[in-house]
Amino acid sequence: MSSTRYAKSLLALAIAGTPMALSADEEASAVLEEIIVTAQKRSESLGDVPIALSAFTGNFIKDTKLTDIKDLIAYTPGLAGWSSDSFLDAVSVRGVSTNAFGIGGDSSIGVYKDGVYYGRNGAAMTSFFDIERVEVLKGPQGLLFGRNAASGAIHTITEKPGLEAVEGYARLGVGERDRLQAEFAYNQPLGDTWAMRIAGIHSEEDGFVENLYNGDDLGAIDNDAIRFSIRKEADWGDVTLTAEHEDRKQYGTVYIGRDANGNSITGDDRKANIDFPGKDDARVTGVTLTANIALNDKMSLTSITGYHEHDWTYSEDWDGTPLDPAGFVNDQDGDYLSQELRLNVETSEDLSWYVGASAYKEDVTARQSNATGDTTPYFTAYFTEYFTNYFGDPYSGAYYGAYYGAYYGALTSDILETNTTKGEYSGWAVYADMTYQLTKKMDISLGARYTYDEKETTTDIQGGGFVWAVVTPTPVKSKQDWDDLSPRINLRYFTDNNTMLFGSVTSGYKAGGFGTDNVTSSAPVSPVLSVALPDAALDDFDPETILSYEIGAKGDLAGGRLQYGISAYYYNYEDLQTVIIEVGKALVENIGEVDGLGVELDLRAAINDNWDVFFGAAWSDTDVSGIPLDVCSEPSGSDCDGNRLAYNPEWMISGGINAHYPFSSGEVFGSLDFSWQDEFFSDLENTDANTIDSVGFVNVRTGWNSEQNWSVSVYVENVFDEESFAARSSAFGAINIAPTLPRTAGVDISYTF
Repeated sequence: MSSTRYAKSLLALAIAGTPMALSADEEASAVLEEIIVTAQKRSESLGDVPIALSAFTGNFIKDTKLTDIKDLIAYTPGLAGWSSDSFLDAVSVRGVSTNAFGIGGDSSIGVYKDGVYYGRNGAAMTSFFDIERVEVLKGPQGLLFGRNAASGAIHTITEKPGLEAVEGYARLGVGERDRLQAEFAYNQPLGDTWAMRIAGIHSEEDGFVENLYNGDDLGAIDNDAIRFSIRKEADWGDVTLTAEHEDRKQYGTVYIGRDANGNSITGDDRKANIDFPGKDDARVTGVTLTANIALNDKMSLTSITGYHEHDWTYSEDWDGTPLDPAGFVNDQDGDYLSQELRLNVETSEDLSWYVGASAYKEDVTARQSNATGDTTPYFTAYFTEYFTNYFGDPYSGAYYGAYYGAYYGALTSDILETNTTKGEYSGWAVYADMTYQLTKKMDISLGARYTYDEKETTTDIQGGGFVWAVVTPTPVKSKQDWDDLSPRINLRYFTDNNTMLFGSVTSGYKAGGFGTDNVTSSAPVSPVLSVALPDAALDDFDPETILSYEIGAKGDLAGGRLQYGISAYYYNYEDLQTVIIEVGKALVENIGEVDGLGVELDLRAAINDNWDVFFGAAWSDTDVSGIPLDVCSEPSGSDCDGNRLAYNPEWMISGGINAHYPFSSGEVFGSLDFSWQDEFFSDLENTDANTIDSVGFVNVRTGWNSEQNWSVSVYVENVFDEESFAARSSAFGAINIAPTLPRTAGVDISYTF
């Protein structure tokens, strides 16, 4: 997982529903103050929100050097699946991740920025800079955004222009591996009713994985982003226009071949030996127009218009060796247009409600290719291992491995395969939620969402039998639509001024789609290749559905010095969309169901004016059932019933301690924090070979804040230089995937005005 990083203070770090954060005036008081969030489309204290919610302010994000939404994983119990690339596939909320890749489907987790959906691989992973806060919501979300989300949502709210004063900041950091990070923001009022804000960031860093093939260092980054916003405030409300562009350059996922015991074949988990260069370059441009109009003192109208486009090139050497099978490239571009309208009404002291409607249109194209050289060594190694395990005899394994290696190598060597897919997607939804005060201490919320999604997908496959096993003489087009009604009920009870209990039942939905790597009807033309027939269509898959139950409590003790949040949940997930990968074939199918349950806990305490601590933990258990044997089978031959979901650690724990003391016209501060995750499987088969061992990371920071608004600090990330991976796989050979960053030291300096 991503290494956790130091927080100067616990200001606005709220995990698993923690209601408050440390006061900014830490010298004066150790009492924790409220964080105001808008997760339920109205401003309210985090401690009053009857859902599992984590909130992170911009100060926390800057001080802990979080770079994007995946860095939140270390701080959010129930969130797992870190990786260093631009994919969302492995990110799981309470065990639920996107089990299918490609543009024919959607992500299970919803990613939003200023209310606009950014859910496509290549577009969702933009840099954190000049952020007001980030809200992480767990469980299905259908009533809070224009697009629904099946597993959870991550919502980034950027800083808006302010009319009060000229203000801003500048930050500069340097570190090992030629790390250079610079960030700024400048806010300028323009008269009494207008203001503008501009912000930007640059980050670069050399790679940390030595490639024995050519001596290069893999894993470098070079990112630039800028945002401009202008805001108008008036008696009737406000309107904000925001434009943002990011140019993100980094290395694609690093794959390292491994032996039968899971050890990297290079002898070092931070050394690779690959012959095809990786790339993960994205250009993302977005424009958002948000208007909040007060129709009267009890009724307001919100309009969110969003447009963004992306151009993403990704390449990788997925076999993790200097052999020639893998030379994969994905060149993707797309645009997304959405409109949301929401009416909020405070009918009386006892009744409030809102209704909303949204629509979207997306066009996305992915051009994929894979070039092979001599695949004979790859197939020889693959079949040798297979037949050795099958016969229990290495001599038989070597004999049949050599035979089938030569046979399939002759069929698939020195070929170029391509797949071009174009998606034209659209949809709309209407939703409503009503909150009624049953008593002075209890209220109930009832809501529902109706969603309609339509997809038209066209695919042209020119396979060679290695990655794609079919040729389409003409592009194959398929079109389908789906709809769903998702209700929610939520009950909230305040036992006193310091304690809130809640319970909810929520239904979630993710639209169906198309597998874009195969067709429904084809005729064989060779042992590894077939040609699509005239009646061929794309393989379609049905929607996923989830029914989630949750109870929880939030509160504070000791006069506000100790705060807690705890929630327990159970869900049933049906028709899981899962990709099935074999050499020459990749299909997406709906398989079985999943039962999941868990508990998430957060504790925070202000010991005194100078010391504070936090602790977060999550326990999760998932159980899959009803998966066909030909889809998922363990090495013993038994089915996968009773297995855990992939990327779902049983335990996740994080915590830290922070101190600050007055010193020389300012204050000195120091912090230590840690994160730890249990072992987890990278596959539904739950094989030992694809298990990531438990691992923990420790980080420290110390520095000085001056009364003149200067700050300087030094930090060490991953103090004990722990090594781990994001995943392991045996789908196309044995590989370790995405090694974690090594110990890194650096210095930051900043100025605020």
